[in-house]
Amino acid sequence: MTSFSIKRGYRRSISAPAPIDDTGTPAPKRPSRAVRRESRLTFGGIVYIAVTLFLAVGAINSQNNLLFWLFGVAIATLIVSGIFSGNALMKTRLRSRAFKEVSAGQTLRLHYTVKNRSRFFPLFAALISEIQDQRNAIGTFLPASVIHIGPGQSGSFVGILKPTRRGRVTLKRIRLSTRFPFGLLQKSLIFEQPRTLLVLPHKLQLHPGLLRHTHAQGEQARRRSARGGRSDELWGLREYVPGDPRRRISWKHSARRSELVVVEHTQTISSRIWIWIIEPDADTGQRAQLTERAIAAAASLIEQGASRSIPIGLWFPQRGLRIEPMSGRSHAGRVQRALAMVDLDLEESPLTPPPTRERDRVIVFRAGGATPNGTPDARVLDMTKPESWLADPSSLPEALGGKP
Repeated sequence: MTSFSIKRGYRRSISAPAPIDDTGTPAPKRPSRAVRRESRLTFGGIVYIAVTLFLAVGAINSQNNLLFWLFGVAIATLIVSGIFSGNALMKTRLRSRAFKEVSAGQTLRLHYTVKNRSRFFPLFAALISEIQDQRNAIGTFLPASVIHIGPGQSGSFVGILKPTRRGRVTLKRIRLSTRFPFGLLQKSLIFEQPRTLLVLPHKLQLHPGLLRHTHAQGEQARRRSARGGRSDELWGLREYVPGDPRRRISWKHSARRSELVVVEHTQTISSRIWIWIIEPDADTGQRAQLTERAIAAAASLIEQGASRSIPIGLWFPQRGLRIEPMSGRSHAGRVQRALAMVDLDLEESPLTPPPTRERDRVIVFRAGGATPNGTPDARVLDMTKPESWLADPSSLPEALGGKP
């Protein structure tokens, strides 16, 4: 569930700068103090106090020494419960590490460092949890468990976050709470540590041949692959023809054949691929969900193309995204971050086709609406039919309309 390590003392570094996450949010250099304390009775504590009051009434009415003894033990238990948990928390410091990027639906490990500066009181059975705005919840949290931190010791603890949607979110507050020793009182410390988290779109398992079929289509692709070109893939050898560049002459094979031969390469079938996202014209009740599907599918296809060094660009004019086709994982990361930041609540821009070249191909992720004319060789994928573009339709996340 969680992991932790304990070490004696805490060493501060005065030369190393605070680590900074991918979104530019610096992590605290050292554990910070709490900005607020909270105390409340648990349900068990309320029942316990009710029983204690009954003991008090019974002891007064009956003047029974045994009931007075039980009443005194009950009051002492409440006092001990408040002293033990309160004194340990008052000297506690906490630090959270900066967040890393994570895709929606995946798990992110949240790292915390807790320092107990109390000289006498240990900290037992505490939980570290993030406080998020319920109106803008990013996902589900699994609190980090603190089993024990002795006086003057520090420990590292790990919680889990599973975001359910993409976007940028700022987590500001952390709660450290404990109900030790009897579970009657819950005492908490609130730490103010703003950290920014960027959640990328969901990663979907698309059809493996989606890019291959788009990269080479129909009779035109068959004709192009049957003759030589200028790509890096070797096609074969042929006799030298006056006018061929010298750098294409294969001197080794020419020496064997006693005649000049040149190296010929295959012709590139498609130079670039455009991913075009089209939103519905009107709100049909599923507009946001279908658009989120298109965003997740586009991000997954771009990552798939980056692993195969295929230049892919993004065309989402309704949300102001126009990214030229490029290859490489760094380009894929930039596109995914741009898709993660798309705000569907803003006003839309006009829909325009991508500026394609002669051999470019277009994949349209249509969440609704019609594809404008003048877009040749476009492959249209309907977001309402996941079976046409997902390798396994049952793998569609619940947040995108899949089955739980």
